[in-house]
Amino acid sequence: MTSAIMRRLRKPSTLKIKKTDFMVFKRILKASLWLVFLLLLFLLSMNILVPVYVFDEPEPFHGDYLHNPYQSIDSASWKICNFHGHTRQYSGITNGRVNENMVYDSMYRLFNYDHVGISDYNKINNYESINEGHIPAYEHGYNIWKIHQLCIGAEKVRRIDYFFFQTLSMKQHMLNRLLEQNRVVAIAHPSFVEGGYLVADMKYLSNYRIMEALNGFVNSPEHWDNALSNGHRIYLIADDDTHNVLVVNDIALRITCLNAANTAEDLCDALLSGKCVGVDFHLDRSEKMEDKVVRFRRDMPFLNSALLDGDVFTVRVSRPIRRAQFIGQGGRVLSEMNNNEAGVFETSYSIKADDTYVRTVITFFDGTQMYLNPVTRHEDEKMEDQSLAHVSYFRTAVVWSLYLVSVALIMYLLLRRRKSRLGR
Repeated sequence: MTSAIMRRLRKPSTLKIKKTDFMVFKRILKASLWLVFLLLLFLLSMNILVPVYVFDEPEPFHGDYLHNPYQSIDSASWKICNFHGHTRQYSGITNGRVNENMVYDSMYRLFNYDHVGISDYNKINNYESINEGHIPAYEHGYNIWKIHQLCIGAEKVRRIDYFFFQTLSMKQHMLNRLLEQNRVVAIAHPSFVEGGYLVADMKYLSNYRIMEALNGFVNSPEHWDNALSNGHRIYLIADDDTHNVLVVNDIALRITCLNAANTAEDLCDALLSGKCVGVDFHLDRSEKMEDKVVRFRRDMPFLNSALLDGDVFTVRVSRPIRRAQFIGQGGRVLSEMNNNEAGVFETSYSIKADDTYVRTVITFFDGTQMYLNPVTRHEDEKMEDQSLAHVSYFRTAVVWSLYLVSVALIMYLLLRRRKSRLGR
């Protein structure tokens, strides 16, 4: 009888404990949901103060003056560079966690790189500052569509980004703001995600000079050609976008060769003036790293000259040419040379009066490709770049008003719900 009484006394206590545990769990869940809601609200709020732009229609390159960025290069002054790569940051949360600074630098030096750039996500890494030509840089962007930019010669990190979606106005506004804080702004891997930078965006976007047309994950010739076809003087950059330097297919893939002295100022000037070629180095996934180092040092091609004589553009390279393509308006192949003999180092194209631009792609016998920046048409040597974006104050006022009304409505509903609960 005594044991039965004791069991009855214990039952309410057990129920009380279970009820208390449930209440604690409910409060934690509620607090977590509120934190998620506030975070989403904060991320969405970044979109509010973006002006709405209207865009003029672009004009293709035109005029009698042909500009060749390689006309005065020094064939003995090529610098092998990588500007896009990631090291271990944020306690290893971000991709690149296996790349310790010293290992990252050592592997690129093994391949005889002159400039080893680090572009961690939204953070400037100054590990390379001990080396000549150090350029502080970072990769901007943490949105779901991988709409990223390489900020080279960075003064500080811009923390704002548009997380959920980006209109053309948002993309243009971000390029404008980033250019205020960086020596060079490059659109990074534009075709990496289908919903990111669109090929159609390149028709209107301006206020940048560099596009990462060659990337270790994906190349973007369609984006580049659409920008050029609409009269935007955009030069290329080629990068590994390295996340693990100890893997053979993640290093020495896409290479930027700059015709410059190895100082920060000269390297940036060479990027912005187009004295650059991009190399898509042939990848053998079964190759050992030590064998790739040997092959890279032996077979890396270089541009000897690219001269414009009247309207004849002649390219000469350091290795025999298997195929040469000259590409123009709309990404159309204007001329193609195929060669089965290993003794041809030179190719030429006569630029026609209706060729708005001409860019060159050289394919070598091992499958490696070299991409040259375009020869472009202009009215004169000033080469004024078009800027198509203008703020529409009326549309901006309408959009901002809609945002404010939406925020006010959300706050009203939350307060009404709280009063309703307190009144029960």
